[in-house]
Amino acid sequence: MNKDEIIGLQWWARDKVRGFMTGLHKSPDFGFSLDFAQHRAYVPGDSPKFIDWTVLARQDKYLTKQYEAESNLRAYFLLDSSASMYGSAGEKWDCAVRQIALSAALLSKQRDALGLLDVREGEERFFEAKNTEDAMEQLLSFLATRNSQPAGNGDLLKGIHRLLAEITPRSEVIIMTDPYHEDMEGLSQAVGALVDAGHFVKVLLLISKDKELTPEHYAGSFVIDSETSKKTLISLEDAKSLNHFIEQQIEIVKANAAMYGYTYKVLYTEDAPLLNFRKIIAPKGE
Repeated sequence: MNKDEIIGLQWWARDKVRGFMTGLHKSPDFGFSLDFAQHRAYVPGDSPKFIDWTVLARQDKYLTKQYEAESNLRAYFLLDSSASMYGSAGEKWDCAVRQIALSAALLSKQRDALGLLDVREGEERFFEAKNTEDAMEQLLSFLATRNSQPAGNGDLLKGIHRLLAEITPRSEVIIMTDPYHEDMEGLSQAVGALVDAGHFVKVLLLISKDKELTPEHYAGSFVIDSETSKKTLISLEDAKSLNHFIEQQIEIVKANAAMYGYTYKVLYTEDAPLLNFRKIIAPKGE
């Protein structure tokens, strides 16, 4: 994907989002859009889901929770720009950029703001969340330059700590990465710190079904490590070990999501962009 193609994603994303939203029966969820305001007495016809059951149990009173809408949602993508996200054909990188473009189009339509922290070896680039067209174009233009630059291993833990220090509470944080982390447990704990700080967090794991989850794809071929340039002949057993490793990494993220209160999704690079986008905006639990 070259610079012109990425800039053109703005128009592609707007068109896709327009048609996509027409087919939805409920509003997308980029986080929680309501804040608790006060109690009032329950009256017949009120929805039972707004009854404060804790008050009922303790005081035997039927009270309904009232909420006020939260405006100006701030969504931040934490993008892993490590070399493993590019691979031989850049499928994961292209997938990530398309999802950011679609998110930018939707957030712009809702008059909400989008920011970005792009992380690669020895370098970070932070964009404060804004909702102007110029800001969205600047963000995508930056990603276009990232596509042609060499990359090493990005430090996502450092990126998470930076977000903890710089973004305001109740932001939506969407972490886009792949499974190749030596300490996935530690990374998950750091994600939990974002939740504890009052943010709504989604971890998106980008995976290729045809390559990384199909052992026969790499068996018998030479593979060059995109981060070390080391060339290795892959046996079938080695390929099966890769498959097992990725499945284990997914399970770690899944288990920690339940423990720390964040949402996780697996995005397959072979799936249609709108199918992956539906996963991103789906409410927690779907």
